[in-house]
Amino acid sequence: MQPNARLIATGLVCALAALQAAPLAADGVGFVNMERVFAASPQGQAVQQRLAEQFGDEQQEFAVREREIRQMQARFERDKPLMSKAQVDKTEGEIKERIKQLEKDFADIQKQVTKIQQEEGEKLLEPAQKAIAAVAKEKKITAVFEINTFDPNRAGMLYFEQGSEVDLTEDVIAALKKK
Repeated sequence: MQPNARLIATGLVCALAALQAAPLAADGVGFVNMERVFAASPQGQAVQQRLAEQFGDEQQEFAVREREIRQMQARFERDKPLMSKAQVDKTEGEIKERIKQLEKDFADIQKQVTKIQQEEGEKLLEPAQKAIAAVAKEKKITAVFEINTFDPNRAGMLYFEQGSEVDLTEDVIAALKKK
């Protein structure tokens, strides 16, 4: 047997051993999309409402400024063939300066929004973890993982019922010794 084939076979043996032992240990494994929990929960919606109230005016101002820059760019592109080199340079400089200032102002506001979201998210985490544990116990789920909206294949442990774990280490070592 080639080394890669031996490695694959060993991996399959380990996986089968784990799959056979898992039903004995757990009534179920669940997952929670925490982004959706924070977005759909009353607490999360209250945070979003607060952010909208606190930064709504700035958001509208940014939209107006962005629209003005786009209009300025469109006029510039339309009139550019008729402009002198000095006028072209001046207008390009004005547009670049407006874009730079808009990006700077937006970044400043975005930092504030992110800070508030993180602070409020931390406040929501403890009640969310308690709710996850309560739901897991009610549904007889022994392990709950967090899935990511953007990459459902990546998950992190959120809840694990103590005493439901099965240590497969010795079984895996024994299976490897048989090879």
